[in-house]
Amino acid sequence: MKPFRFSLQPILALKEQVEESARERYAATLRACEAAAAKVQAASIELTECWTDLCQKLASGVNSGELLRARAWCNVLELRVKERAAALEQARRAVDAVWHELMLATQEREGLDRLQDRQKAGYNRKAQTSEQKGLDELALQIRHYPVSPKVLSSQLAS
Repeated sequence: MKPFRFSLQPILALKEQVEESARERYAATLRACEAAAAKVQAASIELTECWTDLCQKLASGVNSGELLRARAWCNVLELRVKERAAALEQARRAVDAVWHELMLATQEREGLDRLQDRQKAGYNRKAQTSEQKGLDELALQIRHYPVSPKVLSSQLAS
């Protein structure tokens, strides 16, 4: 009997490549999301420090020009935090989209894997049936046409 050959093997290989590519894109978008989260965190810390500095200046009674500059810098930092938070949200949406692509690619590959498994199981059943049929025929021949051990050993030797 011929060895098992899955007719959709090239497509399965392609689906595996697509899945691996999606996995790599997912890892890259996760790293980008983590970087965006770190930027938000850094901007938030800087803003907190700016507000603390402004409060200290208010308490120490510095002139209005200095307070105005400190307040303007806090406003700039607030905008930076908002921009970075928006970038983080966009990165999270990108992670979700790539996760969906990865799940779809995985499901498609798993579907082909299941088909391959079913076809191989069917092939194995046919092979086993064919082998059993051959053994049954051999047993019937031996039963109907008995061979002496001497003749059998001479046939095996030649």
